Amino acid sequence: MIAKTDIVLDVGFWGQGVQYSDKNWVHKLLHHSAREVYGIDLNFDPSKLDNPSNYKIGNAENFAFDIKFDVIFAADLIEHLSNPGLFLESCKKNLRNGGRLIITTPNCFNLFNMAEKVSKQEPTVNSDHTCYFNVKTLKQLLDKNSWHITKTAFIYKLDSNFNESFKKKFLNLLYFVLAKLTPKFLETLVIVAGPNIDQ
Repeated sequence: MIAKTDIVLDVGFWGQGVQYSDKNWVHKLLHHSAREVYGIDLNFDPSKLDNPSNYKIGNAENFAFDIKFDVIFAADLIEHLSNPGLFLESCKKNLRNGGRLIITTPNCFNLFNMAEKVSKQEPTVNSDHTCYFNVKTLKQLLDKNSWHITKTAFIYKLDSNFNESFKKKFLNLLYFVLAKLTPKFLETLVIVAGPNIDQ
């Protein structure tokens, strides 16, 4: 999805679940895949970055750079936003013609949520999340903001490591088996989209 020739903007790059020093930090993985990487987040430590001039402190719902990007990447970000429509508008303004937006977000119908819905009133949710997404609701959001989906996928998780409960470790085994049969209950939804060219 990301080519060696791409210039990529990573929105929300600093708060991706692991420390910047971790080899599985998603932003670091982008550096291995793209020609050049930029970033924006509400806060970060510029002293830990190789090229701090490529980074801005700012809000995902209202940002602007002096260059246009081949790819805007937003990993597990959209579910935190107060107004995802403003985020999509900012992305549109910062993408070059033919550019693409890659969004990852928790799949609201993942196996862990389904199991917790049986045993609890509501599944465990990050306290900063404002909404759930599945393919239909994310497509509707994109359609309403003049985007079209070019690819949809489900993955087990981003290459990030977290402390996991015994129940989660058990479910990981089920995920492994389930993924051989159908991906629709996996943890992470991935959408690749482009702005409608007639807008």
